[in-house]
Amino acid sequence: MAAEKLSVTHSAVSKQIKLLEQYFAEALFVKSGRNLVLSATGQCLYETCQAAFNTLELGLQKINKKQNDDLVVSCEPTLAMKWLIPRMAQFQAEYQFNLVVLAAGGQVDFKRHTIDIALRRNDFIWSQNLYAEKIADEYMGPVHIPNLTLKQKLHTYTRPRAWQDWMERTGIDFPLYHDVFFERFFLALQGALGGVGVALVSQWMVEQEINQGILQAPYGFIPDGSAYYLLSETDFTTHPKKMLFLQWIRKEMAKMR
Repeated sequence: MAAEKLSVTHSAVSKQIKLLEQYFAEALFVKSGRNLVLSATGQCLYETCQAAFNTLELGLQKINKKQNDDLVVSCEPTLAMKWLIPRMAQFQAEYQFNLVVLAAGGQVDFKRHTIDIALRRNDFIWSQNLYAEKIADEYMGPVHIPNLTLKQKLHTYTRPRAWQDWMERTGIDFPLYHDVFFERFFLALQGALGGVGVALVSQWMVEQEINQGILQAPYGFIPDGSAYYLLSETDFTTHPKKMLFLQWIRKEMAKMR
């Protein structure tokens, strides 16, 4: 039985017993009729090991419980950096559990990356098997530093039609003469902060810069027709931490409108 549980041969178990008996200079088993039973030394060793394994098991359970207390949130990179992460300390102080933020966009592999929930904009089609809760509409607007001198539109390959859609919705032909392209949204925002030109960005990503006067939004922000959703593989109502995060993020985003 011991050999089967340890996935080793009977001879390997016998060898280990002999080594222990040599170490203690006492027999661990004695004959009782046709059976082998633990000697007094063997019984003492058994009880000591059992207590040690029980302590180890409790410790592992505590570690697993601590890990399970975390809520793993996958969030679009720029939104994570500019909106979610600056609010993490506030969230954790209020709800007494940790957020683990993974920066990613698009489709979500919940199992592979051990993700609990994902915050995504509905610019792609996700599985119908997912639970999706709308959080807030997306609002876009041009931003630039005060006294900007370079008259350039900053574009991103991740939202290639952003400027065109904004001008069609507002009827404004923004008077800029050159186009500069960036691979990511965050890079275009950094370009605006560096005075390279005017970036069309989400209001959720420039809250601090607008409030501090680092950036200006001369036309404000308007809905662009898309929205942010919280995605989950399981029903939010069956997971208290998911529900708390859902309620909290809706409340926080509503404050900005």
